Amino acid sequence: MSEHDPFLNARFRVEIDGLKGTGVLEVTFPEGRITTDGRTRVVQYGALTLRRGMSASSEWYQWWDRARATTGGVKRNVTVVLMDQERSDVTRWTYAGAVPAAYGTSQLNALRGEVLIETLELTITDFTVQFGLSRELPPSP
Repeated sequence: MSEHDPFLNARFRVEIDGLKGTGVLEVTFPEGRITTDGRTRVVQYGALTLRRGMSASSEWYQWWDRARATTGGVKRNVTVVLMDQERSDVTRWTYAGAVPAAYGTSQLNALRGEVLIETLELTITDFTVQFGLSRELPPSP
């Protein structure tokens, strides 16, 4: 694989500080947008959205429930790690101090028999990205 070949979007893992296994099926990354308000530059971020198959684990719900009941002690670091075909880490997105903003589950439907999906939407205030973790790539111009 050359350094210019694109990575697939299906090999990744999500790590949330203080939570055991996340088993995330889908990540929707937030958009970062630079806006100006007269003379002031402001960076605004969209939501980081995580989806997983619902299981007996109530960790996501409990985190969201603490966030709606209190203003302190709910921030966690969330890391999304992209892996290559050898399952080596290649890119890491780190969202420090993420806070639950919304929680939900997909519909129940006896006719379809699909996996019940749990969704957790997180607000963020900043993020960093590390590229080229598994190999030495030349710096971008």
